[in-house]
Amino acid sequence: MYKRYLTSQLYTMAQPVLAACGLQNEHLPRLTLLKQDSGVDGSFLIAAILGHRLKASKDHHVLLIATHHTYHHYSSACMKVGFNLGPARDSGQLQILDVAAELFHNYPNCFPSLDDIAHRVGTFLKTHPGRTILVDDLTYFLNFDHSEAQLIDFVEQFAATEDRHHSLVIKLNTADLWATLCANLDDMAQVEIGLQRLASGQFREVDGRLVVSRYPAEEDGEQDLIKVKKVDKSVLYKVNERNIKVFVPGEVGIKNL
Repeated sequence: MYKRYLTSQLYTMAQPVLAACGLQNEHLPRLTLLKQDSGVDGSFLIAAILGHRLKASKDHHVLLIATHHTYHHYSSACMKVGFNLGPARDSGQLQILDVAAELFHNYPNCFPSLDDIAHRVGTFLKTHPGRTILVDDLTYFLNFDHSEAQLIDFVEQFAATEDRHHSLVIKLNTADLWATLCANLDDMAQVEIGLQRLASGQFREVDGRLVVSRYPAEEDGEQDLIKVKKVDKSVLYKVNERNIKVFVPGEVGIKNL
């Protein structure tokens, strides 16, 4: 009974933001980009996706590649939306590459290597049939002498495969400094979710804006020579202590931001 209560709690607390982003489905697109503006922390969305994917099925395995935050950060964030990562981690359903923790323990003898990460991701994909890979955040590796081209190649080797049994969710910072990286990953992604600051400033009612872009569904007999993503949804969000709320701009109680 208590386990069932926690499950319903998770869906109640995180479901609005997952539904707004189209991430509540059983199968996610091959590559989803979470693009956060500088000064915006999108880890709440990673936590919501993480809890939802683990709850979807016990046979579904998740690999979390954590850089800026450690496992304990995500564990605490998931607890706030009603999900305990402990059992999933203990059973092996959740595997974590805690890059920041490994850097702390191995410094200065060893630095994060994309080749090593790619090898470990490949091993994970071979071992588990149904899987989701979460990367938070990819631009972290640019701090350790990795080029944008190396990051693009890293994503491409897992996003371009014909294997339909895994999904890749990558969060990255959209600073102008990394425009080439963002543009190339945009071309590979089926869905882009922008986590944006409000152009009009900061407000107590909301923390920012979520802008979801995806390829429009093809109508029967129609095929576009060039596919262009279109904005599917734009909502405001507020991360509270125990839930994540979304609002339509202009609705009652919310300014027309």
